[in-house]
Amino acid sequence: MPKNLRHIFRSELIKQRKNGIKTSRQQIKKAHNGKIADYRHIFSDNSYKKHWARAQKFADFCRENNIKKMEDITPNFAQKYLLYERDQHVNGYQGYSASTIGSDALMINHIMIGSGHWKTNQKLQKSKLPGMPKRSTLLAKQRQKPMNSREWINTHPHTYAQYKNQIDTIRAFGLRRRELTGGTSQNGRDGLGDRSIYQAKDGRLFAIVQGKGGKIRWTECRQDLQKEMKQIYHGKIRPISERPKSKAEFRHNLKNNQPFYRSFDHNVPTHIHRANYAQHMIKQLNQHQFNGTRQKTIYYRNGLKANGKTRYSKKEKTINLHQNYRIGAYQAQYGAYYQLSKYMGHNRLDVLQSYLGEGR
Repeated sequence: MPKNLRHIFRSELIKQRKNGIKTSRQQIKKAHNGKIADYRHIFSDNSYKKHWARAQKFADFCRENNIKKMEDITPNFAQKYLLYERDQHVNGYQGYSASTIGSDALMINHIMIGSGHWKTNQKLQKSKLPGMPKRSTLLAKQRQKPMNSREWINTHPHTYAQYKNQIDTIRAFGLRRRELTGGTSQNGRDGLGDRSIYQAKDGRLFAIVQGKGGKIRWTECRQDLQKEMKQIYHGKIRPISERPKSKAEFRHNLKNNQPFYRSFDHNVPTHIHRANYAQHMIKQLNQHQFNGTRQKTIYYRNGLKANGKTRYSKKEKTINLHQNYRIGAYQAQYGAYYQLSKYMGHNRLDVLQSYLGEGR
């Protein structure tokens, strides 16, 4: 019995996840001079899960349009799918968000290019289609995010009361929703739990979580919410001496970790509460004196290759941590932004623009 598209899509994504386990993202970057879109590897369980959820919706769209074979999925047909999403009405808004449509395009590229049915130069690009929504780097202009954290709390008192612990924990530690509630890896034990929060000798609280791509990161609790966090997690906070000192120890802890929360209402806009953390922490971190330098790797366009593709070169740039740097309404030492980017799980300062650009 021939497989339907759902089965084919799932088999392809599973194959790519297995390929991702055998190699690393850094190996792929090195093999392609540091700059390439890779559609043949999936490097984390969470990425696989999201691609598969999106692929099922695309398979339904194919069935509704009498598309039954991979050979029938052309770039033009895939573009129709993105245009269809652009024109839908979702929760009172016109069309899906830029992030959703872009992620669906990425999923289709993984399935079609990864399986060899399309060539790389046939990849689906949202930016090439007319009238597509665009991501804004300013928080106030992001779709469904017109309010800051305090405004949202004041206008949604009942929802806030229902999920107060979850929301305040995000505001205190700057966690993503998945970092708070956990995912599918380690049998769902990778959410914030009784093996996640530690207290230093000076009283400061830190949380260790599994972020994007399975990366492990430490994040500090902001000072004004430390007292509340100690009340919420009383008896679940461990001394800093018991912290996992290696990735292997962290993985071992996950086997015994008891998460505090499971999934909660997705109408709660966790991004603006995470932004609230960034805005408070940059002020807090800037009270410290940062010294020394850091080496930053940057990539720049350096002509074209013989095949017509852009050639990228890399160089190291020395950053003075004491030097002032401005993002939106905030001016702080570069060291403060550098530390905040580590707490929030970002590698680039320009990503923080979405959280700090409005200065709200």
